[in-house]
Amino acid sequence: MRALLHGGLLALGLTLAGCAAGEQVPRASSGLSPTFSALVASPSDFDVEPREVSAALAEEDLDFVLRVFADAYAAPEGHAPLPPVAQIDEARRVIRSRARLSPRELATLLRDLLRADDGHLAFGHGGARPLRLEALPAPPSSPRSDAPPVELVEGDVPVLVVRTFETAAAAALATLPRLAERLREARAFVVDLRGNRGGNYTFAERFLLALAHGPIRALETREVQSVTAALGRVNAARKRLARGDVPPAARRMFLEHITLLERLAEDVLARGPSRVEIVREGEILRGAAPRPLAGRGVVLVDRGCASACEMFVALARQVPGLLVAGERTRGSMAVGEVASFLLPRSRLTVTLGTRAVVDPLGDFDETRGFVPDLELDVTRPDALVAAARVASSAPASAWAAARARGPSLKKPR
Repeated sequence: MRALLHGGLLALGLTLAGCAAGEQVPRASSGLSPTFSALVASPSDFDVEPREVSAALAEEDLDFVLRVFADAYAAPEGHAPLPPVAQIDEARRVIRSRARLSPRELATLLRDLLRADDGHLAFGHGGARPLRLEALPAPPSSPRSDAPPVELVEGDVPVLVVRTFETAAAAALATLPRLAERLREARAFVVDLRGNRGGNYTFAERFLLALAHGPIRALETREVQSVTAALGRVNAARKRLARGDVPPAARRMFLEHITLLERLAEDVLARGPSRVEIVREGEILRGAAPRPLAGRGVVLVDRGCASACEMFVALARQVPGLLVAGERTRGSMAVGEVASFLLPRSRLTVTLGTRAVVDPLGDFDETRGFVPDLELDVTRPDALVAAARVASSAPASAWAAARARGPSLKKPR
């Protein structure tokens, strides 16, 4: 790993406190300096009605957003956190040409100014009629299912369904390495990731390493560490806790995560106000399996497979004996570790990623996702049957591309 230092727009004067005993949702210390207090939002603030604002107030929110992006946004590889000065000046001109801006007008202007090929980047607001303007519009997705997060269907060709990698499902996801032992010995198997919108990449990586044998090139990452990035991630975690979408079993993990982020902000402040990027590249992972797969496996994906799900696919494509089938994935992996911010004047919300990710094989595109090795109609009722058939009886030619991607310690150009 290596750290890259960048001059930031942060100022000194922040003190963060850890989680007080018995407190259900940790709150940042009231000792925040004015510079940082605007970055900390109450979870309920993300659900308030937005405000129409004057041109002067809209420009204040623009300045706030530019500071947040400069300090916290990782941005996809090859894309700067901020747009060129000429584009920022044009946005200011547009704002000043209007007496007032509606929430939608301001959100649209910010989205267009700061747009990147980033499936997590979004602008919007809460209230009675919530708005979410994504930088990279998502394809239609099916509603979340009440089915269990992880489900193994036994049979001649076992099927492991993994519906999410969310930390909220930590108890179920912790069983994945053990279930991988069952799949490793099967003559054929299917891992069904359709509709898996991602979550915590750690669970995806642990599962893959339990399934694999031999070297695997790790994802290349570039993580922003700054007070702003840490506070934005605290906002995002506290918002989820307050909205009740974290089950009791995972609540403690979220609280610990918040406390660690607050401590990180303290550490960043202590070493200086500059933005730091922690870069991880060229790392080789080692599969934990004692030997290669006994048979062949199909990883079934669709346009719902996103973020940590696509990270799993990036690693799985390097494992001999695994083939990716279905349709192309969402294309939402380039920037993760989401942070949330509330604009002080308009009450608009901004969601951005603080960690950039690169596919070690170079085959991922944020606008198109991963193209499967073998196309299957995932909307058909017998899609799983078709995937099982591929795993158990597909001709050798169907596995040629997958074999060619086999693990190597040599870094690709």
